[in-house]
Amino acid sequence: MMVSIGAVSKETPVVTIVHDCQVVDIPEELLEEHDIAVDYILTPTRVITTGCERPQPMGITWSKISREMMEKIPVLRSLRAREQQAGKDVTLQGEHQHLREPGRQQAVPLNAGRRPPDTPGPEANSMEAARGSPAGEGAPLAADVYVGNLPRDARVSDLKRALRELGSVPLRLTWQGLQRRAFLRYPDSAAAQQAVSCLQGLRLGTDTLRVALARQQRDK
Repeated sequence: MMVSIGAVSKETPVVTIVHDCQVVDIPEELLEEHDIAVDYILTPTRVITTGCERPQPMGITWSKISREMMEKIPVLRSLRAREQQAGKDVTLQGEHQHLREPGRQQAVPLNAGRRPPDTPGPEANSMEAARGSPAGEGAPLAADVYVGNLPRDARVSDLKRALRELGSVPLRLTWQGLQRRAFLRYPDSAAAQQAVSCLQGLRLGTDTLRVALARQQRDK
């Protein structure tokens, strides 16, 4: 976002402050296009120059932005309007890319996801559903997959790596390590069902994970 409004550039150094025990090497395959590389790490005992030459993201990756985020962060709507006028691809997460015909630019309504003030929306019910929802984000959808029986010492990077190796990468991963579970969001119910079949028998360490559609898990 800071790049989009011109507040920073690719020459702007990125500095973070952590404890010494938090300094670890992250495998390149776990990084995504929107991840920001750090130039300097400050700890209580030292200053580390990373020397990382990985390109920094040069703007907002709109495909990672959901309609819910657009509702909650008004400045995103302004930035999206500006980039759409500039001819950039501002397709949001979950919007259907296949509806766009090659060579034909279609406008994405900037008020998509917005409703008249008196019209109740899905998030109005989500606040109530969140209290009893395993994912804490409203009632599980048909495109959500439940992953349970995670090892107590498992990390989200372990699960991400396993998903990549199996070719079953979700749109979003919600990690709930203390509850030894995670929720995977896929584009549609068919993709979710395929992921459930693909992940049956998946093991992390010595533990075999429980994998099922999130709605089925809730109904048990």
